[in-house]
Amino acid sequence: MNPYLLADQPAVPAGHRDRAAFVHRDRAITFAELDDAATRFAAAAHAAGLRPGDRVLLLAPNALETFVVLVGCARAGLVTVPVNWRLSPGELAAVAADAGARLVVVDRSLAHLLWAVVDSGVPLLTLGEQFDQWLADAPARRAVVEHRPDDVVLQVYTSGTSGRPKGVLLTNRNLATKVPGVTPRWGLASDSVSLLATPLFHVGALSWGLAGLHAGATTILAGDASPATLLAHLTDDAVSHTFLVPAMIARLCEEAPEGSSFPALRTVLYGASPISAQVQGEALRLFGPVLHQVYGLSETTGSLTEMVPGPDLPADSPLYRSAGQAYPWIELEIRDPGTGERLPANAFGEVWTRSAQNSPGYFGLPEETAELLTPDGWLRTGDGGHLDDEGYLFLTDRVKDLIISGGENVYPAEVETVLREHAAVADVAVFGVPDDRWGEVVSAAVVARTEVTADELIAFTDGRLAGYKRPRTVRIVDDLPRNAAGKVLRRVLRDGALEGSTA
Repeated sequence: MNPYLLADQPAVPAGHRDRAAFVHRDRAITFAELDDAATRFAAAAHAAGLRPGDRVLLLAPNALETFVVLVGCARAGLVTVPVNWRLSPGELAAVAADAGARLVVVDRSLAHLLWAVVDSGVPLLTLGEQFDQWLADAPARRAVVEHRPDDVVLQVYTSGTSGRPKGVLLTNRNLATKVPGVTPRWGLASDSVSLLATPLFHVGALSWGLAGLHAGATTILAGDASPATLLAHLTDDAVSHTFLVPAMIARLCEEAPEGSSFPALRTVLYGASPISAQVQGEALRLFGPVLHQVYGLSETTGSLTEMVPGPDLPADSPLYRSAGQAYPWIELEIRDPGTGERLPANAFGEVWTRSAQNSPGYFGLPEETAELLTPDGWLRTGDGGHLDDEGYLFLTDRVKDLIISGGENVYPAEVETVLREHAAVADVAVFGVPDDRWGEVVSAAVVARTEVTADELIAFTDGRLAGYKRPRTVRIVDDLPRNAAGKVLRRVLRDGALEGSTA
């Protein structure tokens, strides 16, 4: 195993170096050009006074230069900090202050946000002419840097669904375990055409892009995430592999023209949030049996389980609701959230995992790191679920999202599944709100596809759910608040309910 995978990319056969590694709109960068640009970036960074361990903040939508920065920083011993440019100025300022960047690489379209992220004296490098000249002026020779397996190469900020973002540290060892392990499982090879449509400040997109680079595949960075654009890429570019989130899949199913087919498509990897049975069925009909569900966290370098459908698996198999089995190099257990005791098959508890994919912790947060990792290397995911007798993982909710009403446990996912059966429900999120009598009661926010009232939806659950599981209140909303990874922000919904406002 190469313990310095990122610094040594792109590792492709000599005959492939003139093939496109990444394509974005009307631009492309070959493997040879990426190799040269990353080398020059590392040399220029050292010439500018940056030293191993320094942070480089990357504030840009998906671009070819993203991978130049990622590989170049790794070669220079620097830590890339890709930032969610959709954050509010206040949130951006908090991330920037936490990271303490020595250099900021920014897209021109986001220059108006710089006041929130840059302290005086921190140099700026703007993508475009300035970036290109910076590379052109640098020597095309490798910087002399000592690389170690446990050196941090990425600092990815959590999506902040339940509090302030935390900088997740990812090392050479983490990436060298994850990327070569999953690349063949995802079927990526040098003849693959991969579509990357999710933002590269998220670990799922980063993993997907690095796996394509490791395989020597050509990766297309989608011009945007609209259904029309994604459908055009899937057909016109003969895409064989893609990574999407369920919300994207749902929109593609809604807007794909009748009779659409994708003969080149071999794998649709999806994760980051639950998928409804309805959307899953629609996706199977649209794309065929190519859906691979994955489950993971930023803290585990992304996916650690995968559900790979067999050719004979019936479309209504309950295994499609599973997040799959752990990769061979991953240990996975269900533990009692209170005691940490290992639980048997089919018992609900918290998902714990141990592997070389586990992050060493959070940047500058020793107490939070101690809550995340046990002394013997297990990582507490905070997610609830169970393992069946064959080791398939079935997730319910975040442990902290569990609703306890009158002493009874209510899993939001169970209530959401029932509400999604109503023909008028396009999307739904369930959460608990405080109640003087019951401690908590169930509330729901629903995105409707046709006209429906809250009372009708509450009545629909009668006989389908136990009384304590039925929602007491339902709000019809235009959209559910989600983070960049597609996860519903239940905290926002809960706070909105307590304030009496709509989400």
